[in-house]
Amino acid sequence: MPFSLVFLLKQPKRFTKEELQAAAEGAWRRKFDGIENPTYFVFQQGKFTIVKPGAHIISVLHEPLPYADNRSVGWLPRPEQKKAWMDHTAWASLDLVNSQLPRDEAYKILATLAVHLVSVNCSGVYLPKNSTLFPNDGTLEEGLYRMQRGGLYE
Repeated sequence: MPFSLVFLLKQPKRFTKEELQAAAEGAWRRKFDGIENPTYFVFQQGKFTIVKPGAHIISVLHEPLPYADNRSVGWLPRPEQKKAWMDHTAWASLDLVNSQLPRDEAYKILATLAVHLVSVNCSGVYLPKNSTLFPNDGTLEEGLYRMQRGGLYE
C-alpha cells in the first residue's frame, strides 16, 4: 500500500491540471511546467494524473463515491472525526508511487502538496496506512504542517 493522503470531499471535485500545477508551484516554489526543469511537472490525461516533484511521483486519483462502503464511524474516537467521515460523498487521493521512503519523509512530501489543495469542500484528510483522520475543523492545516516538519500526530 503506498503512502496516501485522502481528501474526503463534501461534493465530487476533480483537481484540474492547472490547480495541481499552481498548488505544486506554491508548495515547492518553482515552475512545474517540465521546461525549466524536466523533473518538475504535472501530467494529466483522462483520469490519469501525476505530479512530479523532482525524484518523486505523486499519483492523483478521484472518485465520486464515498471512500469506503462501510459508513460506520465507531472506529473514530472524536465527534469531529465522525462528522468529517459522514459528511463526505467523494474523495481524491495523493499517492506517493515511489514509497521506499521512510514514513515521515513520504508524508512530508504529500503534505507539502496537500496544504495547497485544502478547501472548504474538504471535510477531512484520511491517512489509510495509519487509520488517522484529520477533520477540516481548523486543525487540519496544523496537522499537515506537522507532517511537513516530519512528525505526525494522532
